[in-house]
Amino acid sequence: MTATMIVPSVPPGFLLTTIDYDVERSTSWHEHAHHQHELLWSEGGIVTLEADGRAWSIPPALGVWIPADIPHRASTVGAARVRATYLTGIEGHMTAVPQAVMGIALSDALRILLLHNLQANLDAQARLRLQRVILDLLAPAPTTSFDLSMPSSPHLRSIADAVLADPADKRTTATWARLLGMHERTLARQFEGETGITFTQWRILARLQVAIRELANGEAVVSISRRLGYRNPSTFIEHFRSLTGQTPAEYARARGPLTQV
Repeated sequence: MTATMIVPSVPPGFLLTTIDYDVERSTSWHEHAHHQHELLWSEGGIVTLEADGRAWSIPPALGVWIPADIPHRASTVGAARVRATYLTGIEGHMTAVPQAVMGIALSDALRILLLHNLQANLDAQARLRLQRVILDLLAPAPTTSFDLSMPSSPHLRSIADAVLADPADKRTTATWARLLGMHERTLARQFEGETGITFTQWRILARLQVAIRELANGEAVVSISRRLGYRNPSTFIEHFRSLTGQTPAEYARARGPLTQV
């Protein structure tokens, strides 16, 4: 399903407002930009985002900061409870307003306050105090493990899209070079130049994005590793730990069961 995301105005005198988008099936929103900053997060399910040349997979433990006027598009994989917080006039209330798309650690405290601002009936002064505390809690995520730099050249983008469509695809740089009529070293150099990492590293990150989504949906570690093309689950577990600092099982336990739509 394709939809248009309605961007609200922050009420005069306040710093932010949150809109909820609960969807029961996979949904894509048209690319758009707006003059307000945005924090995209979820209460359940997985949201994906493409912005500023990078693709993000957003589990409930993470939000993504989108600066004002940055074109972006979002989608969900299946049912999800998507939340978008829009912010304006915050420059005097934050030490430094992020000017780049980045992950924001969605701590329990930050989530509770965002929901309280959304749901509670507060007087103006109490709401403004609450919103100032929310701004104080906005902090970059400890890693950038949930985003992928997307190549811009059409021939490299076709490779990236193929891997995202089927992360278990085992075609190597040499195989892709033959298909595109290029030298392997040329393709490897171009891919690393546009994404900042090698093709092999990029494919591992793409696989782990899918793993994060599947863990959020309660899938077993062994099933996920097989679906992603790993012959040995221990290799998958080691890749996951090197990226997130946790095993897949530890990651899933730390985030607890998700509320279903």
